[in-house]
Amino acid sequence: MAMMKKILVALAVTFSFGFSNDKLQNHTTYRADLPSLASEKTLVLLFCQQYAPDYVPMLESSYSSPNSWSITVGGVPTPANFDANDKNDIIVEFESIIHESTHHKNTRDGIFVGPNQYLLFTDTEQSDVQSYYKSELIAGFLPIDAKEKIFRFTTYIGKGSGVSANVNGIFGLMDEYTAYQNGCSAALDAYDNALKQNDTTLAITFFKAALATYFAYYEFNSFIGAYLKYGKSNAPIIYQKIMNNTTLRRAYTKNTVEFEKAIALINSQANRLKSNYKFVKSNLEVYKVKNELFAKSCMTSFEPELTNFKLN
Repeated sequence: MAMMKKILVALAVTFSFGFSNDKLQNHTTYRADLPSLASEKTLVLLFCQQYAPDYVPMLESSYSSPNSWSITVGGVPTPANFDANDKNDIIVEFESIIHESTHHKNTRDGIFVGPNQYLLFTDTEQSDVQSYYKSELIAGFLPIDAKEKIFRFTTYIGKGSGVSANVNGIFGLMDEYTAYQNGCSAALDAYDNALKQNDTTLAITFFKAALATYFAYYEFNSFIGAYLKYGKSNAPIIYQKIMNNTTLRRAYTKNTVEFEKAIALINSQANRLKSNYKFVKSNLEVYKVKNELFAKSCMTSFEPELTNFKLN
């Protein structure tokens, strides 16, 4: 149930100037009252140091507290009530903390691809973002049933969506692609370290967290591919600005490499987990059938656009 909750509260961002002004998706907003944030952050950093130490510097500069998120359930705002003194709370929210903190790290100045990989935009690249068209325009370049079959379609590119991935076009899509990649990668780092510390139960918990988000790779590649194809056909001047944005293209290339490493790791753990693999196998099979296969087929149709967008 915890993992299903995590899926249903997938994360998105809206900003007026930079990526750092976050707004969570699916009727989730930010709360202003943040009790004892300094001590909470310290506890989360200690946890991260133990299980995903490469992400400590990013959290130090850009930590996003779950207590700043308010989820609306049945029209009623529901605070997270996150307690960093409770290790279970940190475990449940860890991937989302990395995801949201990545959004905080991403701004119009630069984009966080991963530990020790922060790419700075030029002034021209920052200025060009203002001209990017909304992502909702690309719906016609995706299969007619994509809205129903791609899990994150409505949230990020649905008509009228107010999140950054829609409002700021491919710039916002890249922000989300980065956040999902880092959340998934950090969860797998934590899985690896928990397993090395002989805590198989915790390792499997982190592994399942990664499973809930890994297929965002196929979804956002589909969105980015469709965005590029739309631009080439319908907005050639803007399309050329996108292709001239070397930093954005480098961010896409590096994120793709890291995401593919994460997916390869997920698909190679049967021998390592041995008898414990049964605890994750059924989850992986469900995600593959319900979420990966259709999105992957969409992504494949945009292979020429995506390949052309990469930087060697």
